[in-house]
Amino acid sequence: MKDQLKTLPFDLSDFLPFQMSVLAARAFQHIMRAADLQAPEWRIMMALPAHQPCSSHDLCALTSMDAARVSRAQRRLEDLEMISVVRDDADRRRLVVQLSEKGTEEVARLRYVAREAESIMLDDLCPEDRANLKTAMGELYGRL
Repeated sequence: MKDQLKTLPFDLSDFLPFQMSVLAARAFQHIMRAADLQAPEWRIMMALPAHQPCSSHDLCALTSMDAARVSRAQRRLEDLEMISVVRDDADRRRLVVQLSEKGTEEVARLRYVAREAESIMLDDLCPEDRANLKTAMGELYGRL
């Protein structure tokens, strides 16, 4: 099979990772417009409810982003008063992050927008195809 991979024709529009990237980008365009946030900021906002309070280091793992990107997004979210970031009293090197009251309210709105974008993307699929797609994507994601 590996020898065949070298000779198979390659069409970018038929390349599954490319298709997934384009689909995700289009869905996120809708979400980001409604959120008035950048994707890294949105990821932090959506990760926090189930994991707060947590460290900046934890946010890197939860959002699949590097420390520099998490740090920049945290600063902007703090400026927007969506989160609070404080030093851990027990370990002064550790920053503890959690949603503010304003951030908690915004997350409720953002969850609705995200589900709406997902629904629009999946509207033309029958329930069985939706379930199969979710299962397949879950399995692929689980392998990461």
